[in-house]
Amino acid sequence: MTFFDKKWVFVTWARDVTDLHGIKHIVCRGSRLRKTIWLIFVCASIGAFTFMASSIIKQYFQFNHSTKVDIVATNVLDFPSVTLCNFNKYRTSALTMDDLRNVGLYLGVVDENHNLIYPHLYNDEFVDKLAAVNWDDVVEDEDYNMTDFTIRTGHQLEDLIQSCKWKEEECGEDFVLSLTHLGACYTFNKYNEGEEFNSHNSTTAGAANGLQLIIDIEEIEYTPTNDLDSGAMDAGVKIMLHRPTEPPYVKELGFAIAPGLHTFVKMRNEKITSEPDPYTECEQFGDIQYFDHYSLQACRIECETKIVEKYCSCKLPEQPGDFRVCNPAETHECAHEKLLQAIEGLLPDDECECRSPCEVVNYISSLSSSRLRPGFIKRLFQDTHNMTEEYIQQNIAVVTIFYEALNYEEINQIPEMSITTLLAIMGGNMGLFLGGSALTIIQILEYCYDEAVGCCTAHDDKKKRPKSPVVVAPVNTIDSTAAGAGDSRTAWGYDNNGVNGNF
Repeated sequence: MTFFDKKWVFVTWARDVTDLHGIKHIVCRGSRLRKTIWLIFVCASIGAFTFMASSIIKQYFQFNHSTKVDIVATNVLDFPSVTLCNFNKYRTSALTMDDLRNVGLYLGVVDENHNLIYPHLYNDEFVDKLAAVNWDDVVEDEDYNMTDFTIRTGHQLEDLIQSCKWKEEECGEDFVLSLTHLGACYTFNKYNEGEEFNSHNSTTAGAANGLQLIIDIEEIEYTPTNDLDSGAMDAGVKIMLHRPTEPPYVKELGFAIAPGLHTFVKMRNEKITSEPDPYTECEQFGDIQYFDHYSLQACRIECETKIVEKYCSCKLPEQPGDFRVCNPAETHECAHEKLLQAIEGLLPDDECECRSPCEVVNYISSLSSSRLRPGFIKRLFQDTHNMTEEYIQQNIAVVTIFYEALNYEEINQIPEMSITTLLAIMGGNMGLFLGGSALTIIQILEYCYDEAVGCCTAHDDKKKRPKSPVVVAPVNTIDSTAAGAGDSRTAWGYDNNGVNGNF
């Protein structure tokens, strides 16, 4: 195969086969100036297409995304779980001498001699009771049950929630116990693992179709402690709205309700769907051990649990799993210390890598309040409680939680450039600059394939042919005789009419 044969194959392919614009004007007959101008334009078009194509491909692999926000109206909205915790973790009246002997020193209630550290913060009855105790008769228990202590000394449901109404109907039985960093808390509309979940839902917006609670914070029972930086200066309750399948994380994420006020919590539902990797770093499935559903709160709780177990060989009562619960000394000398360090990010080797799930439901709330009328509350409970107006002003809080509108905000992340968009833009640029299409690419690949096969075939023939002098006649014109007397095809599979003879 000679140079001229290869040149003839390309000329025939460029003139009669390919659909690329401009190529045929370079090889067809014409003046050198005309061919040179066409060559310049073809090279410029190829350069422009290459630049545009590389820019588009680079943009695609940046994996940028855009956000679509929509307001979706609906007839039914699932009501969230409502977890309620008193700011006070332990009731003074529930503390026994065994409790003070085993836990009092670690909580900062008594000193090493079992004297109250802040006696002016307790009532006279409790101070006298403590002074009369013979501490030699009280035995310290190294395996003191901290779970029982937390539940028993926490505020009890029947004392904390004086009234519960869901859509104007009684709902006290819908609360279940939930242990958190704030101690014994109670959750309305909670999901129980392994059981069928029947959620409460709202079919109409407004306060009359929500949850109303009348709460007694029992400020007289407040016990100042140093337990997990408990806010001894605060009086009231903390509330968190969350999905029923998510565990509560009230201490860090809840909002506060003060006594003496009727607080209205109007909320709206927000559903966020994020694109998984490589667009964002959201967690699509999540690998958690103690919860049925992955959430950011569940991941953080599990991470904190593993940190406490690693450093203290035990866990706190509110943490999940079957690991041994810490005794009082381990709880306050190790577990709480490591937990605070983890929350504050002081354990760099054990940082929690918790990513937000790709599908998130948030309850965005806004609060407003009005002052309670103590006289009305007193008449409301006159048959069951002997409350003074002063007590009501300092201890009773009313909260109403409801949807402000029967719709939800849907926020979806979508890829800025998909495969379809990439192909469309690439095809548009190819058509604009080169006049080509996907089939044109097939033609180029076909030509390259034929060239490769032709080269290999010519190389093999050259090895088999005996060596003999070869006389190359000058070729001025190309006709059917130059290609072969008895065959109108070239050695590369194209005949002189530009038709591929191999197919």
